[in-house]
Amino acid sequence: MTAIPTAVQGAFWMLISGTCYVASASLMRQLGDAYSPYELTFIRAIVAVVVLAPIFLRHTRARLWPERPVAVLMTGILSYLGILFWLVAASSMPLGDFFALQFITPLFSIAFAILFLRERADMASWAATLVGFAGVLIVLRPGMIEISLGAVAALSSSFFYASVNTVIKSLSRTLSATTIVFYANVWLVPISLPMAVIEWKTPLLTDLPLILGVGFLSTLGYVLVARGISLAPARVVQPVNFMRMPIGAVFGWVLFSEFPDLWTWIGAVVIFCATTYAVGRGSKKPAA
Repeated sequence: MTAIPTAVQGAFWMLISGTCYVASASLMRQLGDAYSPYELTFIRAIVAVVVLAPIFLRHTRARLWPERPVAVLMTGILSYLGILFWLVAASSMPLGDFFALQFITPLFSIAFAILFLRERADMASWAATLVGFAGVLIVLRPGMIEISLGAVAALSSSFFYASVNTVIKSLSRTLSATTIVFYANVWLVPISLPMAVIEWKTPLLTDLPLILGVGFLSTLGYVLVARGISLAPARVVQPVNFMRMPIGAVFGWVLFSEFPDLWTWIGAVVIFCATTYAVGRGSKKPAA
């Protein structure tokens, strides 16, 4: 029996990951503003720890207390902000538009790696990053349409997730990705607890599956992203992320009778092309 190439496996897991994220956002849209994002972030943190604990215990030999605990704590804080804004955006804007703006995350990550990790970049990589941000302006069209709270939250989520990626990249020099992600989510529980207590509303039994589904699917999506990246180079699997938008558009059309307009598609394509070029160019460069 012919073995499936690892690049194909990586692309497959990235596709399933994107579907998980879209499904999670769809459940969030169903919940709307019935529950505070602070409460949902706390519940999502609990679900993540439960899901990730068996993986952590099976695949790592890490000590009970990780090295560089302050940096790991920072990962938890930035993850909290990223998840919080992700939930706000997912509950308040069309799915296709939301995932179009999420494509900006890798470009933020590239810029932060250059600025804070002192990674090298040529003019072509900077130009691709600027083109990607121009794609965001095409989606948002400031001055032509009103920029919504959901759009601001989506961009804020991308900013903080890119910040998380930057800290994780720094930590990965001494810690495994499994260790970093697990302890970041462990920290996320006490970080998210105070606001969750203040904003707490006991979930209805009919809403509980949706709430748990949001946490489980988003955590599973993250795990599968890590799986996909571990099997294939970023330049191979990154373009598959573009499928989140058409998948989100289908979910939005079927479930909520909404569909991205032409300018959103054009902006998404610009962001996608710029991101794919920048990631591909960076992955071909020898490590400094």
